[in-house]
Amino acid sequence: MKKLIIVLSLIPRLLFGQFDHRTFTELNVGLAAVDGYDFSSFFPGASFLAGQTYANNSLVVEYQLGFAFPSIGTGKLAIGIGNLDKNVMIACRPWPLFLGPQFKYNIFTASFEVGFDNVASYSAGLIATVGFRWQFKKKYKKEE
Repeated sequence: MKKLIIVLSLIPRLLFGQFDHRTFTELNVGLAAVDGYDFSSFFPGASFLAGQTYANNSLVVEYQLGFAFPSIGTGKLAIGIGNLDKNVMIACRPWPLFLGPQFKYNIFTASFEVGFDNVASYSAGLIATVGFRWQFKKKYKKEE
């Protein structure tokens, strides 16, 4: 069993080990079209997330997890093209359930996502967000 756990814990490192990566926090604000697919009836929202972006040879993969209003929690998985600073991705938000494009340019992000206008999508058909990212810098110890 210990060997299985060790092997399974190495898979992410093997898959993403050669990728450049960046850890970040992100603050988003946006609007949700509630009870339909137009913004005639909308509700404001916000989220604060932490995540990582991996990039290699124009392939970009990202995950985020954090707190949101009004849904309390949210997360996002995305894959696309670009680099760590500029990219275009297709994102899937498992809760509330949405799918759509995400754009990143330096420290700014934007997304426009389509939901199911039911409980799984928190009664929203569309959400549009803009965000601002802070990046964590690694601290290196000086070798003696």
